[in-house]
Parts: sequence; C-alpha cells; structure tokens
Amino acid sequence: MKVLRNISITILLICFVGCNHRYDNHQDKEETTIDSTIVYNNVVPAAYDTILEGDTVITVDTIITNHTPSSKYLTELQDLISDRLSHLKNNPLQQNVWAIAVLKDAVQVSMAINTPFWHNEFKQYVLNSSYIIFDGPSTPQPISALVNSIVELTTIKLQPDSSHFSVNSPFATFTLTNDSDKNIDFDVKYIIGFKSTDGIWYKLPHPGIWDDMGITLMPTGKYAIKVALNPRLNNNSPGIYRLYKQIRLEGEKKEVWLMTEFMLD
Repeated sequence: MKVLRNISITILLICFVGCNHRYDNHQDKEETTIDSTIVYNNVVPAAYDTILEGDTVITVDTIITNHTPSSKYLTELQDLISDRLSHLKNNPLQQNVWAIAVLKDAVQVSMAINTPFWHNEFKQYVLNSSYIIFDGPSTPQPISALVNSIVELTTIKLQPDSSHFSVNSPFATFTLTNDSDKNIDFDVKYIIGFKSTDGIWYKLPHPGIWDDMGITLMPTGKYAIKVALNPRLNNNSPGIYRLYKQIRLEGEKKEVWLMTEFMLD
C-alpha cells in the first residue's frame, strides 16, 4: 500500500462565547454518530436496555439558588456529567453527546441530534439541572449546502467493499484507489448521505472533532476507509446511502468531492 501519512493531530481549541473553562470531548469507543431521518423530532433509536453503573439519575441544583453559579460549581457539574456518561451502558447517548463545555453561567452539552427526545433521555439517564444547556443541530442539513459539485475521475475511484451492508452494521468499509500519475491528498473526514422521502439528500450527522491527519496516496496505491453507521442511535432504515470524500490532486489548489453509493438492507 503506497500511503504516506503526515500525521499531525491538531489540538482544536473550540471557544464558545463566554467560555472560561476546559472543553471535554466525549466519544464512545465503539462508534461515532450518524442519523437517518429528515425530521429529528420523529427519530426514535433502536430498542436498547439502559444499564446504569452506580447511582440512578440525580438532580443537582441544591447548592445554587437564584444566582449565577461559580466556575468551580460548573466545572464540578461538567465532571459529573462526563463521569456519568462514561458509566452509562447500552444507551446511544454515549454516541449522541460528543462534547461538554463550561460557559460563563452554564454547562453546554453538544449533541449530534439536538431534539427534545434526546434532552429527555439525558435528563432521565444522566443528569437534570437548570444549569445545563443543549447545543447542536435539530434538523438535518442538505448535502447541497455542504458538498460542492461531485467529480468523476476515471483514474481515481472510491468504491464500497460490498454493494450491501447490514442495516444493523456499526460500520461500512470502502477503498480509495489511485491509478493516476499524481499523488492525492486527503484527511480522515467524510460525509454520509441519505435520501429522504422528499427526494433530497441529507447529511447523517457526525459528532465531535476530527483529528487533523494529512494522508497522501501515491500512484497505484489503495486506502481503506471505515465509516460509522451507529445503528443503535439512528435505527437506520434499509435503502441507498452515499459516501462523500474530499480529495486534492497534487499540483491543484482546490479540493474536489468524490461520491459512491451503497445499500443498507
């Protein structure tokens, strides 16, 4: 495999307005997150049995009443949320919540799918506090707003390793092949798309922060790509999906998008 990796993981400093404390990135070890319907309010994840290690859900506003909480209190609240998420088993909240940040007067919980359903799940299984605010997209984004025109290159191919994957599979795998006479550069980011009943392609949300990993694929080289489907969170439906991958050809300034389709059944 002719692949050169120039790995430099960039520490991403995400500054929220009024943020004065550390930022916790929370990701489940098994999967990253994706969703699969046009109206998030109608999304109900696949059936699961939640197991809480230790205490049951608690409410923590007994110390603070009618005034701005201290930085110390909010930091402790952030730590408590992170700890309880880490001990939550068999619940897709572990994939949906991807970051926890201390703001000036609240703790912000960032969700890949930010809807009342998931707010209630969080309050029921993690923590209920008036000093928690939720952040994230409440509706899917059209692919057209994220991806410029797709190109078809005869010498560079993006293909699924199988035309069909199980609707319950946590991952799908693909191969990027460079049969051109130039190196191509890309990173680990990708977009998964699904087609809704309105005929429009939408992005399946992906939570969290991507590592800034520069990858160079030399001529005649192949590169394996593994993308997360998260069926426990998304309750993915059978149908056609798309993988979008951005690359840059050696000597070119602009990046271009490749696309391939695959089936879940």
